[in-house]
Amino acid sequence: MDVRSISTFGAVAAEDEPVLNYFVETSAVSEIGEGEKFLVLGRKGSGKTALVRYFNEKKQNGLVSIALNLRGYPWALHAKRSDSDVDESERYEASWRYLIVVEFAQLVAKRLTGLSKWTDEAKNLIEFFSQNYGGLDVGLGDFLRPEKLRLTKASFEPQLLGVKLGGITLERKSEQGGLARELNLLSDLILKNALYLCGREGIEKILIHFDELDQGMLRFDSPRQQMLTGLILATRSVNREAAKNSVKLKSVIYLRTDLWNQINFSDKNKITTTSVLDISWDEASLLKVVNSRVNSITGKNWDAIHDATTMRGRQQKFSYIVARTFLRPRDVISYLNILLSKAKERINTKGGATVFTNKDIVDSKREYSTYLRLELHDEISPHWREWEDALKAISKMGLLSFARISFEQRYPQAVTAGNVYTSEQALETLYEYSVLGAYRASGYGGKKWVYRYSEPGEAWDSSGNLFKVHLGLKEHLALKE
Repeated sequence: MDVRSISTFGAVAAEDEPVLNYFVETSAVSEIGEGEKFLVLGRKGSGKTALVRYFNEKKQNGLVSIALNLRGYPWALHAKRSDSDVDESERYEASWRYLIVVEFAQLVAKRLTGLSKWTDEAKNLIEFFSQNYGGLDVGLGDFLRPEKLRLTKASFEPQLLGVKLGGITLERKSEQGGLARELNLLSDLILKNALYLCGREGIEKILIHFDELDQGMLRFDSPRQQMLTGLILATRSVNREAAKNSVKLKSVIYLRTDLWNQINFSDKNKITTTSVLDISWDEASLLKVVNSRVNSITGKNWDAIHDATTMRGRQQKFSYIVARTFLRPRDVISYLNILLSKAKERINTKGGATVFTNKDIVDSKREYSTYLRLELHDEISPHWREWEDALKAISKMGLLSFARISFEQRYPQAVTAGNVYTSEQALETLYEYSVLGAYRASGYGGKKWVYRYSEPGEAWDSSGNLFKVHLGLKEHLALKE
């Protein structure tokens, strides 16, 4: 085998085919499509978008699936559509519920055929869209853009306390409440009409996927947390209402685990228990993805493209690579692409084995380490912009593992203007994102290094005294063992 015949191991994005194929072989697809799961959690690069791609590309009879990409979504505009009359966690539930319902209604209205177009339900929907949006081609970011929704006898006229609403003002001052009540009445009428038409047209199921909710987010502040909470509550509400009908309407949210961990509201534990699908990987499942990719390119598997020697400590090559990742397909693919480049360079200039060698893998570590730091920056900076101050302190210490007291001495010297994190907060945040592992009891009388990415149930312990930097960052920070 000559690895120079491989052009690339593919894009690092989680949308690639081998990741998608892996999910099809698991219960993930059925749990989303048929089960109770509507909140898909996973770390960045874990494969959430691959699931969205599956539903949008694999055509099934009676299924309509649409992905709502929130890249460029007008969050600032949506922030003005809150209701001060309700609890903070519910301030955006009505606006998201309305958005989901009108997206669903638009999908149905576009697919009407034959006599369905002439029913009162169809006429009501079409007139509503015509009056407020100029037709049936409304982008996701435009549903909440009007300052006021017009309501007429020809479209919908919900009644509030026996009085017909001639319109609903969306943009209200903070002291003006009541938006949720009015908007929910309108959403109920639209949903009822759309569900009737959906059944009439023989559409058995509609899936609406909310993906890339973190795109363009500089800070995950309280208003954004409230908006995501509202989306989650609205999704649960609409899914429950639709489940009472023969038509299956389901919204599915794909969210980074760290964002979910930052959100707090009363029903969070209940949703976690019943409605969350957590995407997790181990070495065996990652090897399946790699073998699928290698087989599609060469007709062989991973074992055919490296020599038989083990790494230092008799560790297998793939295990050595995986130990430097966060158990994500994106990390493994990134490492393999760097490895491929290093091996080709070595073969073309010096000759030798035409498969991956130990030296190729070692020579790839520095470039991969820089990649991993950049990935972490995308995840951590919305929560803590000055997080790299802590990296500088660790780099100055120069050791892969260190005692708390050493960090507490170095960290204040690295703190830049605007950084309000104490050394304790810094250590906790680095642990939460698996930059650091903690040395703690293993449960069998011994101790081991614990990382959050591989053992998510192991919460932060403020009494911990020994920490170890993730192996993937060793070269970037120039650390010694």
